[in-house]
Amino acid sequence: MASTNQSPFYHKAEQKFNEASTDEERIECLEIMMKECPKHKSSENMRKNLTTRYKKLKSSIIKQKKAGKGKHAGIKKEDMQCVLIGPPNTGKSTIFKTLTKLNPKISPHPFTTYIHQLGTFKFEDAQIQIIDSPPFPNQDKSLINSTDILLLIIDNLAQIKPSEEHLHYTKAKKILLFNKEDELSEEEKRKIEATLKSKYRNYNYFFFSQKADKTKIEELKKKIFITFPIIRVYTKEPKKEASKEPMILKKDSTFKDAVEKILKGISNKIKRARIWGPSSKFGGQIIGLDHILKDKDIIEFQTK
Repeated sequence: MASTNQSPFYHKAEQKFNEASTDEERIECLEIMMKECPKHKSSENMRKNLTTRYKKLKSSIIKQKKAGKGKHAGIKKEDMQCVLIGPPNTGKSTIFKTLTKLNPKISPHPFTTYIHQLGTFKFEDAQIQIIDSPPFPNQDKSLINSTDILLLIIDNLAQIKPSEEHLHYTKAKKILLFNKEDELSEEEKRKIEATLKSKYRNYNYFFFSQKADKTKIEELKKKIFITFPIIRVYTKEPKKEASKEPMILKKDSTFKDAVEKILKGISNKIKRARIWGPSSKFGGQIIGLDHILKDKDIIEFQTK
């Protein structure tokens, strides 16, 4: 597909296309190539070629999804998923152990984590799935590209730019966790923080240490939780207490979205719906299907 008449952006996308390991990455590259491809008549065959490839890849992804493929083998993605990533020996596995209370293999030698470690932790009443992935450059690209939150673990500012090279295609929200805080003097920490604020403004960052106390660990859990674009909604039956476990929904979800998650098609059978909590004007307010929910709302409904 190469052509000397193409723009530098086209050639860069073409190179990334040839290096890509997933269909999602190839599609993103093709979209750039289609945009950069000249519109004159001599490039007509090239445009057709690109369009054909694009349609085939799109069709392949749809088939994979229908067949239940395209996700990392053995890992069922939960409502909230966070993946730990980073260069070798920055303390990923120790942080995973701290959050989950599990015991992954930990060593001072690089590349100790060579398979995924899967666990969960709770913030308040919300369960969060967390995965300790192999370090760069052995990370699972499809997992990084499909997750909700990436917790990038570093212990040196020089590690940020090389790490970013592995994150081109992900749309996940990122938290930069500067580990081994206990090894820094106050002056060193102040300088690092100043650099993060001036050169890496787009990063949501957090300082941490394996010697962190319970308060600091809870702060990290909260940092991860509030980065998810979700709300917690509880259900209740008439004259009974609300559920203890929340239902996880996207921000700005409606009452209809909530009941459809409980049972598909049930929104057509709702006779009356009531709500308590932040989005209600008063406790027990009667609402319609389009009512927008807020975090920690409680819903109750009756069917026909």
